Amino acid sequence: MGCRNDGVTVKRWVAMLSVVAAVILSWSPLRAEKFVIAWSAVSALNSPFWVMNDAGFLKQEGLDMELVYIASSPTVARATLAGDIVISGANSQVIVDVGLGGGDLVAMGAITNVVAFYVMAHPEIKSVLDLRGKVVGVTRFGASTDFGMRMLLSKYGLEAAKDVPFVQIGGMPELTAALTKKTVVAAPMSQPMVYVAQQAGLRMIANLAKEEIPFLHMGLTTSKKWLRERRPQAKAFIRAYGRALYFMHTRKEETLAIFAKYTKINDRGMLDGSIQYGYDFMEKVPLVRAQAFQVTLDQIARTNPKAKQAKPEQFFDNSLVQELINEGFFAKLWGKNP
Repeated sequence: MGCRNDGVTVKRWVAMLSVVAAVILSWSPLRAEKFVIAWSAVSALNSPFWVMNDAGFLKQEGLDMELVYIASSPTVARATLAGDIVISGANSQVIVDVGLGGGDLVAMGAITNVVAFYVMAHPEIKSVLDLRGKVVGVTRFGASTDFGMRMLLSKYGLEAAKDVPFVQIGGMPELTAALTKKTVVAAPMSQPMVYVAQQAGLRMIANLAKEEIPFLHMGLTTSKKWLRERRPQAKAFIRAYGRALYFMHTRKEETLAIFAKYTKINDRGMLDGSIQYGYDFMEKVPLVRAQAFQVTLDQIARTNPKAKQAKPEQFFDNSLVQELINEGFFAKLWGKNP
């Protein structure tokens, strides 16, 4: 009789533990749930998304995320606002424009805090001032290329549209094609397409990183609603980003293979240039700099009075990155304070 009671007791305990386990799993902050994330340009600045996905860091962090390509930051922003995308790469102009219009996009991290383009032009264009009256190509109006060129022209006393006409072309490959066909005389570009342009005889007339233009060129962007409701997943995503950056710096050959897959490029020179471009500009610790948003607000305020009343802190949230810094995540990852 005692044995039967013990058997019943064991079965009851097993049943109870099963129920408890089911409840715990159902309430786990990282429970299996499919999310969609997006990258927006054939550019090394988007490579953390590729590496996070292909090197398995999203899964390592317990995230089930589908990676998709949507050309241009403004288009991605609309998809994020609609809830079709939960995290993407967007620039500070897009985030501010959305915020001033009543949207709730927020940068929870920074891939790069400066304008990270090289302005490529035909050989007869010797300097930025030579662009007066010439047509310049950008990917999309409102995208990073558009903002970066406007800021550069302003620094040299030129005004976009008035002094230098802009046309929107599409992605980086389309910009390269427009340059080689002489549809435009210049365009802001990133690697690996800069290498293609150089091989076609185009020359660099400006390195925007040296022009000291603060700008959230690429931010880890989500909605304030998703960040509030899915904070554990958001933090896990930032950890995955940190692991991806470390992977890129320590496992170059595997990183180049991932680059080749997403860029469809096999030329070693192009791939080496692309990864070096990433090393030069991408943040190992993805804190957003307030000045990157202040410069954006100052620029937008010229045409939108709402920007004059806005504060940079409305558009970014460094709390998760700061938590990871305080927990020693980045220091442990790099073996020192990066």
